Amino acid sequence: MGLVPFFKAGQPVAMLTVGLISDAVWTEQQQHLFTAVYQALDSAQQRIALTQMQQQQRALEVFMTLTEAIGTETDPLRLAERAKALLHETLPEWSVVFYEWQDDLWRARLADVPDPTLRAALLIGLPASTPAFQAAVQARKPVFFEHWNAEEQAFPHSESYGKAAFTAYFHDGGPAALFAVGNQRRRVWRPEDQAVFETVSRSLGLALDRAWQTQALEQQRGELQASAARLEQGNRELQAANEELEAFAYSASHDLRTPVRHIKGFAEMARRAAVKGDAVKLRQGLEVIEGAADQMNTMIDAMLGLARSVRQPLTHTVVALDALVAEARRNVEDEAEGRTINWQVEALPCVMGDAATLQQVLVNLLSNAVKFTRPRAQAVIEIGARQDAVETTLWVRDNGVGFDPKYQVKLFGPFQRLHRHSDFEGTGIGLATSRRIILRHGGRIWASSVLDQGTTVSFALPHQRPAAAMEDAEADRVVG
Repeated sequence: MGLVPFFKAGQPVAMLTVGLISDAVWTEQQQHLFTAVYQALDSAQQRIALTQMQQQQRALEVFMTLTEAIGTETDPLRLAERAKALLHETLPEWSVVFYEWQDDLWRARLADVPDPTLRAALLIGLPASTPAFQAAVQARKPVFFEHWNAEEQAFPHSESYGKAAFTAYFHDGGPAALFAVGNQRRRVWRPEDQAVFETVSRSLGLALDRAWQTQALEQQRGELQASAARLEQGNRELQAANEELEAFAYSASHDLRTPVRHIKGFAEMARRAAVKGDAVKLRQGLEVIEGAADQMNTMIDAMLGLARSVRQPLTHTVVALDALVAEARRNVEDEAEGRTINWQVEALPCVMGDAATLQQVLVNLLSNAVKFTRPRAQAVIEIGARQDAVETTLWVRDNGVGFDPKYQVKLFGPFQRLHRHSDFEGTGIGLATSRRIILRHGGRIWASSVLDQGTTVSFALPHQRPAAAMEDAEADRVVG
């Protein structure tokens, strides 16, 4: 009997035995034959081991290359493109398709197939019932087809492929993507080709998981940032509302007390005049009472107007400033009646904003310019604008009485007046309302003046309205 062992990695794995039935002694020819058979088997085993080692080496090289290529990428489509490029380096004759599950269809996001008709159909999408897709989803691992029949798979306008493979990927508990390859020439899967596809699809799966997790984290971070921005916005609006509430309380305790005192005082005088039958004093008292009531109504209407300017929803469209200024001038014509005013109006651009509220701003500014130039024999009111890459700035300049620059921070506060009521009528609401409107547009408003030489009020509107248009109402924003 002849015995010879086979070894793999230093360990015995097989034994070849040959027994002689009739002959008692090995002939030289039999020994040579036995040795030749052993050598042939040993050589075949070594070739198989070498092939397996080469396959493992190739798969490892593919894995290392793809891992390095996609290590920092987080976009699923770009990850698929990297995987496709690597497959083409190692398997140049293969077609590659990457699908994503969208609107109840498997839609090809990457379709590297030569047939344009088939490519168009894949981009439109295929149902979940497509057999190859179902097999990959159910298996949750790479599925290989030795002969892939397009008609059986319900792929429209496609020839049969010699072989194909599909891998499904899952996210949030459901199928989310598919990676597929096909070859029309080869009819048999080679082990090394399978190893390459398995390695690439496995690496792509790991990268997709990381990408989806990153996207989820980014979405959560974005939602948290948006929530924080909304909270900050709410805090700013609350602060602004509190400031206006304080101004309202001040007005109620100060400005409104004046007409109330007049009403009470002259009501008592009218009562006494009525008792005495003094018709003249009675009429005078009633006239003062009526005027004080009118003043209170005016102040209350102004406060309501300020409140509406904060709550009124804004549109964001193209607005022609030329048209708004022309309309604002018509609105203040009655205030300028009987006076000579030199209006100097430049050609004005268009801006993005809400036409109705911007019209209100311009009426307020022109009305102030007309009012505070009243002592001038020749009033001059200039209106101009300039634009840069970020914003459009419009100004209204007059040669009126002006104000002391040290008080400009107070100018835009509710009920803040820099002139005596006996000199110039008003409630101090117009500029406060204008400020709130401009801030809601994401802009800024400010004023400059020289006492007894005139005032310039300017506001700037951004070309693109920011997401949080209501900016903080701090003094530096007010004065520019």
